[in-house]
Amino acid sequence: MIMRHDVDEDARNALDMARVEHDLGIRATYYFRVRKRVFVPAIIDEIASYGHEIGYHYETLDKTRGNVEEALSLFAVELAMLRERYDIKTACMHGNPLTKYDNKKIWENCELDHFGLIGEPYLSLDYSQFLYFSDSGRTWLGDKNKIKDRISSINLPTVQVKDTGDLIGLITDGRHKKICILTHPKRWSKNLINYLTYYMIDLAYNAGKKLILVVGWMLGVTFLL
Repeated sequence: MIMRHDVDEDARNALDMARVEHDLGIRATYYFRVRKRVFVPAIIDEIASYGHEIGYHYETLDKTRGNVEEALSLFAVELAMLRERYDIKTACMHGNPLTKYDNKKIWENCELDHFGLIGEPYLSLDYSQFLYFSDSGRTWLGDKNKIKDRISSINLPTVQVKDTGDLIGLITDGRHKKICILTHPKRWSKNLINYLTYYMIDLAYNAGKKLILVVGWMLGVTFLL
């Protein structure tokens, strides 16, 4: 089973999750954005000390407003920053549902090994061999509330789960060995105020996603880049 965590916001939530996983003997991969409150070396150092892999959560096409050449240059700069402290072997795109850019499109102009990387989860994993579940959009259900965090429709899970209890049951029954799970630590905060804050933000984002899809349908434009 593959456990992947995209750290989009406050790194402290990721640290709480990493400690729990360490206590349970779980090793996961944590992808960190290069931005305030996320790229916090002291916190990332502790997460790495538990045996978790540290990865680069890139969003350079968003940051350069679609300029691929600048995006690749910025990718190199940010990756180098992370590599000053961590052995970064994989990178995973950050998908902002409210921008028109697909960050992983930089790989149409460059190869992963150019940066000494061995994998990108959206490009390197054969999802026909895995059940893939993501909490993007605050739901485990297939493509519901998901715009950027999508895999090919031919690789969608043949098994669906409605809630976390269903997912736990799927894992514990042992029938499916190859499962890939993506979570965002901000959605699993143990602090009630923090949890409710991101819950309300998710509600607003999901409303925005639906509006984007409706407008796109009316204009005959797809935003699923």
